[in-house]
Amino acid sequence: MPRMIIKGEAVEIPEGTTVESAAASAGLRPNAYIFLIGGKPVPMDSEVPSGAEIVAMRVASGGRSGAGDLFQQPEIES
Repeated sequence: MPRMIIKGEAVEIPEGTTVESAAASAGLRPNAYIFLIGGKPVPMDSEVPSGAEIVAMRVASGGRSGAGDLFQQPEIES
């Protein structure tokens, strides 16, 4: 039976499912992860081969608005 590895924990998934279905059944937001089979990224509509292991790798992007404020020079009072 195939399984998905999420944060080091294995979750079994049904045979013949797609990566997208497996992600949804595990409660994952697909746009927040890259899914790997055999160490290679796979499309969401890929069917998971029997006995395969899908690794869900969290993707971090973006940033907070105004982060550049941290790097501004302080004003010097005269």
